[in-house]
Amino acid sequence: MTRAPFLSPPPLPLPAPHGPELFGTLTVEVLTPDGQVTVPGLADWELRAWPVARLGDATLEARPRHPHLGAAALDSDLRRAGYTPLGPFHPARGRAG
Repeated sequence: MTRAPFLSPPPLPLPAPHGPELFGTLTVEVLTPDGQVTVPGLADWELRAWPVARLGDATLEARPRHPHLGAAALDSDLRRAGYTPLGPFHPARGRAG
């Protein structure tokens, strides 16, 4: 009898961090231009992406570089970069605003 080598399962994505170490202030699911988990280069935003999304290609977490920027500005900037936000923008968990 020949034994097949044991193949370990692929690593699972790590859960999003919680608490004060949370990166951004807004989260949203998006469709990306190429269907891959990518982050657009937006001058006014710092972004991080996860491959975990119910509807889209990725979940983005965003932090504005200027205090006056909010969800409407992020929506506009993402669409200009070819990304399609799906559903509402949510305050990042663990943040009040």
